Amino acid sequence: MVHPAVRLRVHFAAVGLQIRRVVEPARDLQADVVLLVTFSLTDRLRHELGKIKQLLEESTPKIRTHVVNCDIWNAGAVVDEVGAIVTSAPQHEYFYNVSSGAKTACIAGTIAGMFWNVKPYYVAVDYDGKTVHGEEDYPVHGPPQFIPTFEIPLLDRASVTALQYLCSRGGPVSKRDLIRHLSDQGLLGPRQSTIASPQALQAQANTVLGHLDSWGFISSEGRGKQLRISASERGVWGNRMFQHQLTKRPRLGILG
Repeated sequence: MVHPAVRLRVHFAAVGLQIRRVVEPARDLQADVVLLVTFSLTDRLRHELGKIKQLLEESTPKIRTHVVNCDIWNAGAVVDEVGAIVTSAPQHEYFYNVSSGAKTACIAGTIAGMFWNVKPYYVAVDYDGKTVHGEEDYPVHGPPQFIPTFEIPLLDRASVTALQYLCSRGGPVSKRDLIRHLSDQGLLGPRQSTIASPQALQAQANTVLGHLDSWGFISSEGRGKQLRISASERGVWGNRMFQHQLTKRPRLGILG
């Protein structure tokens, strides 16, 4: 168990065929913990996973590891997993190796760097060099290159709840139904008085819909009482990224 006051250097890395591309930058950047993201403990990369764990844990000083099982071919799922881990233990310093494993997992690492305090970095390899631990395990070429990112404000809980509701319905929803759902969740309602007027609820719902529309997460048809709102294709993908905001997950033991 890590003391809550301890600030760890925590690296994410998707497991792939290039073992040294994970191990060497973790050592160079003095990682305390490496979270190895993989689809399954028994998939075709289990040899590479085992070798990476062995080399990291034999480092001096020892680098502890933890395996995170995740759908690495779904960028939204990886972003959601990173978000759940980072927000449950925000006191640590986080890095993401965006040069190993599935490209979708690498893209997710860059996106995560725009939402949370996660520093993505890229590691080049020498494809003319000699492989060691496997046919694709080329030597690292040069130091890790940090990727500049810009901050994207996260959606608030009401907007994420509304998006989840729209996705779960699988078709157009009236604004009245959406307001009822958000009100039942305690996310719309009175601010100062004991009762919120219909006009106030409409205004609050408009704010939520404005947030979702600015992300391209919804589409709408009709006006007034005929207005129908649906989650867009982008909204369905976005819904996958933010599930951790609605369902809190336990902090990883290795992070204290």
